[in-house]
Amino acid sequence: MQSIILPGTDLVCSRLGYGTASLHHGLRSRARQALLTAALDTGFTHFDTARMYGEGMAERELGRFLVGRRQEVTIATKFGMPAIGAFEWMPPLLYAHRALGSIGRRLFPVRWDRRPRSVTPKAAESSLTRSLRALRTDWVDLLLLHEPLASEVESVLGLSEWLRLQKASGRVRYLGLAGNAAECVAVARQTDALFDVLQVEDSLSGREADVLTGAGQPLQITFGYLRQASADLEASDALAIVRGALTRNPQGMVLVSTRRRERLAQLAAAAEPASSVDRVR
Repeated sequence: MQSIILPGTDLVCSRLGYGTASLHHGLRSRARQALLTAALDTGFTHFDTARMYGEGMAERELGRFLVGRRQEVTIATKFGMPAIGAFEWMPPLLYAHRALGSIGRRLFPVRWDRRPRSVTPKAAESSLTRSLRALRTDWVDLLLLHEPLASEVESVLGLSEWLRLQKASGRVRYLGLAGNAAECVAVARQTDALFDVLQVEDSLSGREADVLTGAGQPLQITFGYLRQASADLEASDALAIVRGALTRNPQGMVLVSTRRRERLAQLAAAAEPASSVDRVR
């Protein structure tokens, strides 16, 4: 897979990044490790995770996988939406919660999927410390505020000193925002160049990331292109979507995710020159 230098940074990353939000859907660690291995083997060298993904499970599995491989990859993790403690320490509760999802949403429509949110230096410090421990590393390449809101700019500004300290100490190489494009731009505009990277949701139909280019900002990391696609999306359709996403974001990185190992090579092929894609197909 082609590599890029992520705009606005000196990070050398794969053109496609691998998102781990659904990694915990694999019920066994062996299956999760096999999926991560397949991603690296097919050229993915950037892994995107978060404390809330699988209630800590994604970070733990990624950390286990990266023992002896840390220098080969770049890692992004997030804070602001912590893992739910009961699910983190007792994974069977997580799977039970998932299995009862439709019933729970009918019985408790407001509370069932509610997740605590905390944007304070104390919470951020706790989140990053837990992330580094789970990832078995001393640093992350990107630390992203998860789903920022323009309404919480004052709280974000209250993090400024702590965030800058993390870069100065070497625990974090770059800072960023990850979420809705319009909200990310609004927060970035009001936080005095605090954040180096905007990781924003986009689609080929909605073109939500145009808010960045309209503001004169390059697209750095975009995601969400396959989210609305059917689970049985034909490989050729998935390739077409990813190629369209790469065209939309010509210099940056596009995040993708799949739970099917055989699809990883197909997705990676979309980030190769046309002649290479033809050979894979």
